Amino acid sequence: MFREALFVDRLNRFVVLCEEGGRRFPAHLPNPGRLWEILLPGRVLLLEDQGKRDMPRVWGALLGEKVVCLHTASAASVARKLLEEECLEDFAGFRVARTEIPIGNSRLDFLLKRGREKMFLEVKSCTLFFDGLAMFPDAVTVRGRKHVELLADLGGAVLFVVHVPSPFAFLPDFHTDPEFASALYAARKKVLIRAVAVRWDTAGNFQYSHTLDLPWEVYEREAGDRGSYLLSGYLPETRRIAVGNLGELNFPQGFYVYVGSAMRGLLGRIRRHLRKRKRSHWHIDALLPFLEDVRAFPIRSSERLECAIARELEDLARPIPRFGASDCSCGSHLFYLPQPPLKIAPFVEVLLRFRMGRVAGILQEIRGVSVHSS
Repeated sequence: MFREALFVDRLNRFVVLCEEGGRRFPAHLPNPGRLWEILLPGRVLLLEDQGKRDMPRVWGALLGEKVVCLHTASAASVARKLLEEECLEDFAGFRVARTEIPIGNSRLDFLLKRGREKMFLEVKSCTLFFDGLAMFPDAVTVRGRKHVELLADLGGAVLFVVHVPSPFAFLPDFHTDPEFASALYAARKKVLIRAVAVRWDTAGNFQYSHTLDLPWEVYEREAGDRGSYLLSGYLPETRRIAVGNLGELNFPQGFYVYVGSAMRGLLGRIRRHLRKRKRSHWHIDALLPFLEDVRAFPIRSSERLECAIARELEDLARPIPRFGASDCSCGSHLFYLPQPPLKIAPFVEVLLRFRMGRVAGILQEIRGVSVHSS
């Protein structure tokens, strides 16, 4: 049913470049998410042929022994089958009465009925997972937030379909989209919120695995406007730049990653860094005007993590001595990479470990249980 190809690059939101037998070709990606942790160079993708005139379509990916379905629309089909087979205890007795129901400017996936009882259900596809935790979304979703707010008014339900069986806990991704996370948290007493894990095989078949825990107490502890952040950017040519008390430093062409923290006003700090005009205050203010494609990666947390993150980055990137580290014992908080950070698997893993992996320890601390799974 599927053929395998290697991921090379993402050409745009819905097209990826693949390689098969030494030949490179484009493929349609029916998933608008960022998929940073999945779309890494060399990743095996599972493709569906769409006919001679159309490019093949990406159905899923192989992550070790895990098969991850990447076709966003498949989540609704999965949910419908789970409902029909009564795998979901909270929806027992409900049947699908209508699909794709327009309400105002929105459209909801299902209208369910049980006798005279009605329930609107929206289904979301989740492919972001790490160390026993699944999160949604992996990119900002204004549409998703509006769905949650609409369901809160209607008294409906939202079901997150997690496309691997390893996670045992689910939270909204408050690092990536704090507005969606806040809306879901605010609606938790009005909306039935559930997350379920399924197991796929390479033939495109799935089985229900389990319902995930929703540890809202972890959200309450960690999702404030505080924490640490990474800034990345590309320097198109080698430059000598004056950096405060460090004097003039030589910066070779390439990619740079800076680590900082703001235990109050994290979003405001990041916005300040991204502004074109500002007063120079930190070492990074001297470098940022010369960087292209500057990106911010917030890591919301109740702890200051920047030094721990810097120590992790030292193992995979070249530190710029003393940069950004005048108030701590770290060798540097700025690191040089010859290639884009998001194409380096160890960098993506560091980001996931501090965004998501910490939750395993926090859950164990709060509840005395572990979410780790093989």
